[in-house]
Amino acid sequence: MNASHHRWLHDQLPQWERDGLVTNENATSLRQRHPVDDSQPGVAQLIMGALGALLIGAGLIAVIGYNWDDFTRPVRLLFAFLPLLASQVFSFIVLRKGDSAAAWVRETAAMLQTMAIGACIALVSQIYHLGGQWPDFLFAWFLLSLPLVWLMRSTSVAIFYLIAIAEWSIHQCDLGKAWHHSPLIYPLLLLGLFPFWPGLRLDKPFSVTLRWIMALSAVFGLGAAAYFATQQHFDRSWGHEEAFFALGAFTAAAMALFPLSQNALAAPSRHKPQIVLGFLYLFVFGITNTFLSSGAEIVKGYAAAAKMPWTWVLITTAVLFALHALRTHRWAVLAVASITLTPLVGLVFGAKASAAIPWLMTLHLLVLGITLIVLEFSGRRGAPRLGAALLSILLIARMCESDLSLLAKGLAFIGIGVAFLVFNIFMGRLKARLTPPQP
Repeated sequence: MNASHHRWLHDQLPQWERDGLVTNENATSLRQRHPVDDSQPGVAQLIMGALGALLIGAGLIAVIGYNWDDFTRPVRLLFAFLPLLASQVFSFIVLRKGDSAAAWVRETAAMLQTMAIGACIALVSQIYHLGGQWPDFLFAWFLLSLPLVWLMRSTSVAIFYLIAIAEWSIHQCDLGKAWHHSPLIYPLLLLGLFPFWPGLRLDKPFSVTLRWIMALSAVFGLGAAAYFATQQHFDRSWGHEEAFFALGAFTAAAMALFPLSQNALAAPSRHKPQIVLGFLYLFVFGITNTFLSSGAEIVKGYAAAAKMPWTWVLITTAVLFALHALRTHRWAVLAVASITLTPLVGLVFGAKASAAIPWLMTLHLLVLGITLIVLEFSGRRGAPRLGAALLSILLIARMCESDLSLLAKGLAFIGIGVAFLVFNIFMGRLKARLTPPQP
């Protein structure tokens, strides 16, 4: 049960007591077992608090900017720091109240201070004509805002930070950057939220949203790092798309294998975005490499990627995560992550084996699709619908590559679609039959 279920239960208990459905002792026991955390903001409160803070910040900037040219430099400097000092005083008062302060108030204070930090940096830079570029401003902004995530336990600032580090990483893909000014440090920036991760419980508002934003930030941030590493290694030319494609597969495998708590493992797929996004890319990677024209290209990409240190960082991370997945019996995730292994055959046995890669990948995906279905029926947690979808996509890919007539392909597609729908209905009925009735 999440927080909304707990609150609904508390709202219903008085009526149940009046109707004689539960005794006073039972109601008290239920309230103790399923408490409502009133310190957590509702979704509406959090949105309104963050939006209010943003509007206040934008309004102050507009008001100050209206008469900006008439102010002397000391006055301008005062206006640059005054909102920051005021927001810090507000945050200090909120912190002094501790847990008694409403969470939406903490969110408002944190977002106000975040806006004030950005405005202060921009105004000081303008006053003293410091110049600089957007990535430099963004870097200073999100680093100075990061402590607010920890101190204020702010979800809104965490969301800002995740978006900002991904944006900065994309902008830093320009060639000629030193490694410590490049997207290669994105994993270190992401670790800046590590103290906040234990708070990503599903019973908190926006926890699922925050997980998705974190996963999407990782996709773009790590993608930028892979792109930069590829560019730097190959004489600053884009000519090795295959290596970038291979790096994407290793990144996706690491995301899919990312360790999760036991509670998170039991949660629905929509609560595990890193697995969803990792699976999506791995399937695209696998299906793409089943086409007969791709064998030599993917082997070349693996060979090129093997020369880059960034590749081995990703592989090492994926292996460590795989060991954790093995201990937690996440067989479906391990099976999907194995897609990255097939192209290694061509890398080990050379160019002669590259022609066999599409056939090996086809066989690999065929076995994988069947495995995802069989795992579910063998008492282990599988992904039967995902397995059926994979088999269907694989069959469609082979049909598109064949020399069959358009009529034959059309009839085949209809047959695949009907079979998939029938399987989906079957799985729905099976789940309903196996799910124990709720008391």
